[in-house]
Amino acid sequence: MKKTLSNARMAEMLHQLRPLLSRRDKLGYAAARNYRILSDSLTEYEVFRRELIEKYGESGADENGAPTFSIQIGSPNFKLFCDELAPISKTEHGVELMTAKYSDAVGNLSGEEILGVDWMLED
Repeated sequence: MKKTLSNARMAEMLHQLRPLLSRRDKLGYAAARNYRILSDSLTEYEVFRRELIEKYGESGADENGAPTFSIQIGSPNFKLFCDELAPISKTEHGVELMTAKYSDAVGNLSGEEILGVDWMLED
Protein backbone atom coordinates (compact mmCIF):
# COMPACT_ATOMS: atom_id res chain seq x y z
CA MET A 1 0.00 0.00 0.00
CA LYS A 2 1.30 3.44 -0.92
CA LYS A 3 1.16 5.92 1.97
CA THR A 4 2.26 9.51 2.44
CA LEU A 5 3.76 9.86 5.91
CA SER A 6 5.77 12.35 7.92
CA ASN A 7 9.31 11.51 8.99
CA ALA A 8 8.16 11.55 12.62
CA ARG A 9 5.37 9.03 11.93
CA MET A 10 7.72 6.76 9.98
CA ALA A 11 10.22 6.81 12.88
CA GLU A 12 7.40 5.79 15.23
CA MET A 13 6.30 3.00 12.89
CA LEU A 14 9.88 1.74 12.64
CA HIS A 15 9.99 1.43 16.42
CA GLN A 16 6.65 -0.43 16.44
CA LEU A 17 8.02 -3.10 14.07
CA ARG A 18 10.93 -4.14 16.31
CA PRO A 19 8.99 -6.73 18.39
CA LEU A 20 7.97 -8.58 15.20
CA LEU A 21 11.38 -8.82 13.53
CA SER A 22 12.31 -12.15 15.13
CA ARG A 23 9.15 -13.87 13.86
CA ARG A 24 9.56 -16.58 11.18
CA ASP A 25 6.17 -16.22 9.48
CA LYS A 26 4.24 -13.87 7.19
CA LEU A 27 4.06 -11.24 9.92
CA GLY A 28 7.82 -11.35 10.44
CA TYR A 29 8.39 -11.14 6.70
CA ALA A 30 6.08 -8.12 6.34
CA ALA A 31 7.67 -6.48 9.40
CA ALA A 32 11.19 -7.00 8.01
CA ARG A 33 10.26 -5.60 4.58
CA ASN A 34 8.54 -2.58 6.12
CA TYR A 35 11.43 -2.04 8.53
CA ARG A 36 13.89 -1.92 5.62
CA ILE A 37 11.67 0.40 3.58
CA LEU A 38 11.09 2.78 6.49
CA SER A 39 14.78 2.72 7.50
CA ASP A 40 15.84 3.58 3.96
CA SER A 41 13.25 6.37 3.78
CA LEU A 42 14.50 7.86 7.05
CA THR A 43 18.22 7.92 6.20
CA GLU A 44 18.50 11.68 5.68
CA TYR A 45 16.16 12.43 8.58
CA GLU A 46 18.27 10.35 10.96
CA VAL A 47 21.48 12.06 9.78
CA PHE A 48 19.88 15.48 10.32
CA ARG A 49 18.59 14.44 13.76
CA ARG A 50 22.00 13.08 14.84
CA GLU A 51 23.69 16.30 13.71
CA LEU A 52 21.24 18.32 15.82
CA ILE A 53 21.89 16.09 18.83
CA GLU A 54 25.62 16.74 18.40
CA LYS A 55 24.94 20.47 18.01
CA TYR A 56 22.58 20.90 20.99
CA GLY A 57 23.34 17.87 23.16
CA GLU A 58 26.03 16.98 25.62
CA SER A 59 29.07 14.93 24.74
CA GLY A 60 30.22 11.86 26.57
CA ALA A 61 32.01 8.60 25.85
CA ASP A 62 30.96 4.98 25.59
CA GLU A 63 32.70 2.05 27.32
CA ASN A 64 35.40 2.04 24.63
CA GLY A 65 36.07 5.76 24.89
CA ALA A 66 34.32 6.60 21.62
CA PRO A 67 32.49 9.94 21.67
CA THR A 68 28.72 9.92 22.20
CA PHE A 69 26.13 12.66 22.20
CA SER A 70 22.74 12.87 23.86
CA ILE A 71 20.13 15.47 24.63
CA GLN A 72 17.83 15.37 27.63
CA ILE A 73 14.28 16.69 27.73
CA GLY A 74 15.08 19.05 30.59
CA SER A 75 18.29 20.43 29.10
CA PRO A 76 18.48 24.15 28.26
CA ASN A 77 19.01 23.37 24.55
CA PHE A 78 16.15 20.88 24.19
CA LYS A 79 13.68 23.49 22.90
CA LEU A 80 16.22 24.70 20.32
CA PHE A 81 16.74 21.10 19.22
CA CYS A 82 12.98 20.53 18.88
CA ASP A 83 12.39 23.81 17.07
CA GLU A 84 15.06 23.05 14.48
CA LEU A 85 13.99 19.42 14.03
CA ALA A 86 10.23 20.15 13.76
CA PRO A 87 10.08 21.19 10.08
CA ILE A 88 12.04 18.10 9.04
CA SER A 89 9.96 15.84 11.30
CA LYS A 90 6.80 17.14 9.64
CA THR A 91 8.12 16.65 6.09
CA GLU A 92 6.06 14.04 4.27
CA HIS A 93 6.93 11.65 1.49
CA GLY A 94 5.52 8.49 -0.03
CA VAL A 95 6.47 4.94 0.88
CA GLU A 96 5.21 1.61 -0.40
CA LEU A 97 4.50 -0.62 2.59
CA MET A 98 3.56 -4.28 2.72
CA THR A 99 0.36 -5.29 4.49
CA ALA A 100 -0.64 -8.48 6.29
CA LYS A 101 -4.05 -9.87 7.14
CA TYR A 102 -5.64 -9.44 10.56
CA SER A 103 -6.33 -13.19 10.41
CA ASP A 104 -2.53 -13.77 10.42
CA ALA A 105 -2.21 -11.65 13.55
CA VAL A 106 -5.10 -13.03 15.60
CA GLY A 107 -3.81 -15.73 17.91
CA ASN A 108 -0.20 -14.99 16.94
CA LEU A 109 0.26 -11.47 18.30
CA SER A 110 -0.72 -9.94 21.59
CA GLY A 111 -3.30 -7.19 21.64
CA GLU A 112 -0.52 -4.73 22.35
CA GLU A 113 1.44 -5.93 19.30
CA ILE A 114 -1.65 -5.75 17.09
CA LEU A 115 -2.34 -2.16 18.21
CA GLY A 116 1.29 -1.26 17.52
CA VAL A 117 1.25 -2.46 13.91
CA ASP A 118 -2.43 -1.90 13.13
CA TRP A 119 -1.28 0.38 10.30
CA MET A 120 0.10 -2.62 8.36
CA LEU A 121 -2.88 -4.92 8.94
CA GLU A 122 -5.95 -5.20 6.70
CA ASP A 123 -9.08 -7.34 6.56
